[in-house]
Amino acid sequence: MRTPRDFSFPQRQRGAVALLFGLTVVVLLAAGGLVLDLGHLYVLKSELQNGADAAALAGAKEINMTTAGINNAASKAIAFAGRNKFNFASDLTITNADLSFSSSPDGPWVTVSEAAAAPNGKSFIRVDTGNKTVNTYLMGVAGIPTMATSGVAVAGRFVVDITPIGVCAVDPLNRLGARANLPPSTQLELLEYGYRRGMTYDILQMKNIAGSSDPMLINPVDSPPTACGTSNSSANFTAPFLCQGNSAIANNASFVYANTGVSAGPVEKALNSRFNQFGGGSACLASSAPPDLNIRDYPYGDASNGPARYMSPVQSQQAQTHNATTGLPDPIPATSAKAGALWTYSRPLKATGTPGNYAAGAPYTTAEWGELYKSGLSANANYPTGATASPHAQTSGPYFQAPTVNPGATNRRLMNLVIVDCTIPAGSGACQKVPLLGVGRFFLQRPAALTGASKGLYVEFAGLIEPVPNSEIKLYR
Repeated sequence: MRTPRDFSFPQRQRGAVALLFGLTVVVLLAAGGLVLDLGHLYVLKSELQNGADAAALAGAKEINMTTAGINNAASKAIAFAGRNKFNFASDLTITNADLSFSSSPDGPWVTVSEAAAAPNGKSFIRVDTGNKTVNTYLMGVAGIPTMATSGVAVAGRFVVDITPIGVCAVDPLNRLGARANLPPSTQLELLEYGYRRGMTYDILQMKNIAGSSDPMLINPVDSPPTACGTSNSSANFTAPFLCQGNSAIANNASFVYANTGVSAGPVEKALNSRFNQFGGGSACLASSAPPDLNIRDYPYGDASNGPARYMSPVQSQQAQTHNATTGLPDPIPATSAKAGALWTYSRPLKATGTPGNYAAGAPYTTAEWGELYKSGLSANANYPTGATASPHAQTSGPYFQAPTVNPGATNRRLMNLVIVDCTIPAGSGACQKVPLLGVGRFFLQRPAALTGASKGLYVEFAGLIEPVPNSEIKLYR
């Protein structure tokens, strides 16, 4: 006979499968919702990030550290964001409130209006799409009806310490070379694109791309293949960059845009801020473009105002070319009217290695300086007492003069200038495409005079900068 227990067992199994199925469906729906909705969230994030990236890059290309550039960058970023979709079909819309600007990809960030009021140095744009909320498909079962994400991008370029002035290479075919000195010596002198360290050059007398004596201004914000804005090449636009000695040139490019017909006033005033000369319509402010710590000028042959005759060469910059076969200097002109002082910032260097692969050796000693010049045309080789480093490095004595009122800054007279190939005709005008060879350090020996009888822009070569700083527009996050 069956016991009551035997009859109750089958009754307990009824509905078990339905219960298990119900529990399984909940789990499956939750798992499916997790996969489906997280996949949707991933796509949404990608759409917003792509829109932010496109907007940031488009805006960054408009930045030229002017008020107009900031406003153009904001407008272009908003326009390019609007060309993108999110959640498959919704238009991506941003406003000025979603944009900010900075001088660094890490901030601090300021608003569009704040950047437009003080645009100098603001070369990075940040685009934040803000959180975009969409409905979930299946995760609502788990009590999550919506989800949200955003896209953030930063694009721009670094402002580099390159003063937007171009100088012609003496020897554009050879980055490094050597010069044989007279009297005969086993020590060759290092040449960098034909320039000699410690030698003064009047770059207004160097061969220009248009045969002009005007300084060759370089467009400080546009570089090929980007189009050249004519107004961005003007003296007035370039002056603030000349004041601070910086630019946003894309220096990984092979060409720069040069301006061959500029007015002297803004350029001269901007350069001479380094000698504590402000006012008179200068674009420079002592707070952002201070004078040098030592503003003593070093003119040729001046024994009474600082440098003595030890720095008085008889060779002009026209004598710095050399014969490619013999390595000897070309004929030296009889006049020294255009010559500048020697070794005010750095000394000449010996060349080591083999032709085509020369390297910089040790500086020449004072006992060897007589070998740098032809017999009978040599400068006094006696470095002044107390000036073993350089006259400009002094902090007292006849080779030093401190600025008054405005505090000075170290090496403000040392400018990084682009070296270009002037053998390739480029025509004349504000947007001439000129081959870029490198960047060199040039010490400004005395205040610039771009007009009049004393016209000259005298700089002493102090070596190449390698590697060349890069200011290419990039995405940083």
